[in-house]
Amino acid sequence: MSEYLKCDVEGCGHIEHLDAITEAHVGSKCPSCGANLLTHEDWVAWRPIQAIMKAASALSAKMPDEEGDVQFNVSVHGSRTTIEIDRGHSGEGMTGCVQDRGGRRS
Repeated sequence: MSEYLKCDVEGCGHIEHLDAITEAHVGSKCPSCGANLLTHEDWVAWRPIQAIMKAASALSAKMPDEEGDVQFNVSVHGSRTTIEIDRGHSGEGMTGCVQDRGGRRS
């Protein structure tokens, strides 16, 4: 499973590929524009999703009868979390939003 941080500043577009996003990345500055790549709020929101993705990745590795790779793309920014799942064999993915703890729907 690979992870990345993406700069949110409009027009920047910097992406930093990582083996895993950790708490040590909180406050990391974008090398292109200097903006914060990961806020503490985003880190707290990311942790449970990261655990779900790792578990799903482990499960998909144990499904030899499935053709193709299962790819997960999760984006967390403030109260908005977007999850995309591409099951690989049909070319069609699934996208959904989840609620944050405050009950607001993204």
